[in-house]
Amino acid sequence: MIIADEVRWNPKQLQGLKLLSDRNKKFIKFYGGSRSGKTYQIIRAIRIRALKYPGSKHLVARFSFANAKKTIWLQTMLPEFRKDEKLGLCKILKEVGQVHYKNGSIVLLGGLEPSSIDSVLAAEYGTIFVTEANENRYEVIENLVSRLNDTSKDAEGNPIKLKFIIDLNPTVETSWTNVLFMKGLDPISRTPKPNFHEYASLWFSPYDNKENLANGYIETLENLSTAKRRRFLEGRYSSYEGLVLPVDEDVHIVDDFEIPFDWKRIRSIDFGYTHPFVCLWFAYDKANDRAFVYREWIQSRWTVRSHSEKIKELSILDLPADLRLSKEAWKFAEKKYSATVCDHDAEDRATLEENGIGPVKPAIKEVLAGIDHAIDLMEFSEHKKPKIFIFRSLVGLRESLDSYRWKDTSMSNRGRAKDREVLKEDDDPADAFRYGLCELFPIVRPIDLGGRSLNLGSSWNKK
Repeated sequence: MIIADEVRWNPKQLQGLKLLSDRNKKFIKFYGGSRSGKTYQIIRAIRIRALKYPGSKHLVARFSFANAKKTIWLQTMLPEFRKDEKLGLCKILKEVGQVHYKNGSIVLLGGLEPSSIDSVLAAEYGTIFVTEANENRYEVIENLVSRLNDTSKDAEGNPIKLKFIIDLNPTVETSWTNVLFMKGLDPISRTPKPNFHEYASLWFSPYDNKENLANGYIETLENLSTAKRRRFLEGRYSSYEGLVLPVDEDVHIVDDFEIPFDWKRIRSIDFGYTHPFVCLWFAYDKANDRAFVYREWIQSRWTVRSHSEKIKELSILDLPADLRLSKEAWKFAEKKYSATVCDHDAEDRATLEENGIGPVKPAIKEVLAGIDHAIDLMEFSEHKKPKIFIFRSLVGLRESLDSYRWKDTSMSNRGRAKDREVLKEDDDPADAFRYGLCELFPIVRPIDLGGRSLNLGSSWNKK
């Protein structure tokens, strides 16, 4: 085995290396703040294991393969494995995200979304590393654990020690990553894990890795909103206390699927430049009176004209494949949407229409009424199903809803804050979410019946 390069590890990373080499720990979680050195040392450990155990297989996965290619593949894996490629030890297949070593070992990049998971589960691995693990359902993780099986041996005949590793920036305390790794409970049955002695966690902070960060990066994290600072700087789990919208990961977040062509579709836009510009795509399932948010575009510091072109590009994906290559495809796509609702900036709305988006209409912007309406649509019980669901791949919207909080976190008996004021931090996707819901499920005003009122419900008069 040849490792020609040297790394200057910080003290926390040295703890991580010790944990990764602990033969008694099979399941390992690295969690904490952004750019804290978690991911790099895991990828380097996989590189060493591939060299040490000829013929071994190693998986690096994220929910979305496309996101994995744009993030961990480009930022961490390629720079690290190129060190061995330059020495003639391996060949990198960039298009498919694979590294093939001359000793027979293979490192694969994989996606865990429904369209990719079968190919991932078709092989067995000595190392499985799931980055941004909180994006996935626990059921997917359970299936993945079943593929942890490799009989490779090193030069001295020692078998590879199987490792299942995850990393993440923490979200809420109810996440399976917290229930399993910190509480030692099965996330589904809530019973104690009999092999919890094989689990280990290590918390990382960007302050630990400060010497490897650009000047000012820590200060940028320190100036984030309260919720994002807790996640990306402090790297700590948050409670549901104070959340505006009751998103349940096991109920409201669903695996992506192909939207039926005949479902009603709308788009919802919240304008922004310094703050993000947001466009969300909604589909309405009339047969079951429910809606799905299935696509997002979130970007800062672009002009409305540039956003218009991106929206057209993404909207074309709602057409059958044989129509997408037409020069007029974007015009066909625009006809798919029964509405495009926007923030109330007249100039920005006009710019959208000048660039082929729309026609657009002003969104219903009553904040508190819209929030109460969204809460009602999301509520569920033994006898009531929620009416709104979010695709698992919409990371931006999901993160925004995790950060969308009341100023006063004390609650009334319906889960609504007593002080009815929302923190105006990281609320742009949440605002677009609210606009879309109010368009698909209009708020119906009570009818005055001489001192009494009759509310016809949110589903009345739906197209």
